Parts: sequence; structure tokens; C-alpha cells
Amino acid sequence: MVGAFFSYGFGSANSYASDVEQGETKMKFSDIKFNQTQVPKGIQALFNFGDKYELSIVKNTSSYGNANGLYEIAVFEGDGQVELPGITEEGDTVKGFLSEEEVLGIIKKMKYASGDMSPKQVALAQ
Repeated sequence: MVGAFFSYGFGSANSYASDVEQGETKMKFSDIKFNQTQVPKGIQALFNFGDKYELSIVKNTSSYGNANGLYEIAVFEGDGQVELPGITEEGDTVKGFLSEEEVLGIIKKMKYASGDMSPKQVALAQ
């Protein structure tokens, strides 16, 4: 059912980022706390969505879109990357070349996919 919801006519990540829902505090990109990474050199933020999914947001020397100042995401379930309809493309576990607004839209979609409307940002080991 999740795949059907996100795959058919529910708009792009941009449309989710611009929605304001009653009772939900709208997240701003500046609310995301990025950690510096050394290998590869760049930044990363990590969010837990309930007990099932984790979303990694990166911009580093090897990420898709870094040269243009854009971000890349990957969804994890357990210890492995997974494709998630409406978030990543079929057959792919990574989505790159994302603007700040598109990243916010993906976070919002992840809330619905996971059923966790209050994801927790994970502190990365330094």
C-alpha cells in the first residue's frame, strides 16, 4: 500500500515540502544538524523513522550532485540500503541531485511511509 500511495499522483518531493499541515511544525532545512565527515570529505545527517527506516542525507566528494551544491539520500532498513517507492527509483537505493527543498519533501514523505510523524535525528560518531 505504501508504494501505491507514493507512486501515483501524489506529487513531487517539492510539493510535500511546501505543504503545511495542522498540528505539524514545519521543518526548515536549517533545522537539520549536519556532521562533518572525513571519508569521504563532506557532511552527513541521519534520521530514524520509528524502528524501521533510517534516512541518510549527504553532500560529499563522491555524492551525486555535490559538484552543484546538491544533496544525496539513501534509505536504510536494518543494516542495508533499500529502495522505497516514492522516495527512490525502482532498482535504486540512492537518490541524488537534490535541492534543500527536495530533501525536506523526502523527509515529509518518509514520515508518511514510516508512520512516524516525529523522526529523531541521530548523532553520528565523530
